Amino acid sequence: MKKITEFLSRPVVIGLLLVMAIGLLLGTGITGTQAALTYFSPRHQARIQLSKIGVSLIENDKVVSHRDYDQNGNWNQTNNNDKNEGILLEDLLPSNEQFVIGKRYPEVLSVRNSGEIHEFVRVIITRYWTDENGKKITTVSPDLIDINFINQNVWLHDEDSSTPEREVFYYRELLEAGQETAPLTDSFKIDTKLQEHKSVKEEVIDGQKKTTITYTYDNLQFCVEASVDAVQEHNAQDAIESSWGRQVQVVDNTLSLAE
Repeated sequence: MKKITEFLSRPVVIGLLLVMAIGLLLGTGITGTQAALTYFSPRHQARIQLSKIGVSLIENDKVVSHRDYDQNGNWNQTNNNDKNEGILLEDLLPSNEQFVIGKRYPEVLSVRNSGEIHEFVRVIITRYWTDENGKKITTVSPDLIDINFINQNVWLHDEDSSTPEREVFYYRELLEAGQETAPLTDSFKIDTKLQEHKSVKEEVIDGQKKTTITYTYDNLQFCVEASVDAVQEHNAQDAIESSWGRQVQVVDNTLSLAE
C-alpha cells in the first residue's frame, strides 16, 4: 500500500546575530544556544540599542517563531525557551484530508522586523528525509521536496553557501522596523518522482508468475526547517562577514553578494 507520513512538526529556529559599531556582539546561531554578550562601550548605551532588536518568521500571514529583546534585558521568544522553536506546516491539512504526492500546497514564508531598529536578514531553508524513527535518509533526493522560491530579485540566492539540502538567501533591502519582506516562497509539493522509489520482485509460484511491487518511500517523513538571522544596519557589511562568514557589499541600504 502506497503511503507517506507527512511532516507536520519539524522546528523552525530563529537566531539573531548583531554587531554594532560600538563593538556589541550577540550571537545565538541557528541552534538557539544561550546568547553571549560582549561590549566595549558604556553599559547604558549598549542596553538602549540591544533592547530594540527583534525578528519574526511569518508563515501564511501567521507568526510561527519570533525573537525580540525587551526593554528589561530579556528575550521574548517562541515558547520562551532557549531552543526557540516554532512549528512549520502545522495547519497544512484539514483533519479529514490526506496528503497527496504531486499536489502543490500553499507555503508563504516571509520575515518581519519585530524590533525597533532597522536590520538586514537572511533565511536558510533546509529540507531532507527521515525514516519513521527520525533517522536522516540520504538515498532520497531533497530536491523531491519541491519548494517554490519567488521574488529572487530581492531575495538573493547565495549559491556558494547552498547545497541540495540547504538553501541560503539574503534579503537585498534594509528591513525597517515594523516592515515585512516580500515572500521568499509561495508553495511546495512532493515530486511524483518519489513514486519511482520502488522495488519489483518477480517469482513463479505454483506455475503462476507473481509480481510484487514494494514502494520504498513507505513511512518516510519529509522535513522542512527554516532559520532566520538578523544583523543591525549599522556597520552591517563588516558584521555580516564577521558573523556569517560571507562577504557582501552594502551601498545606500541595499545589499549585494560579493563575487
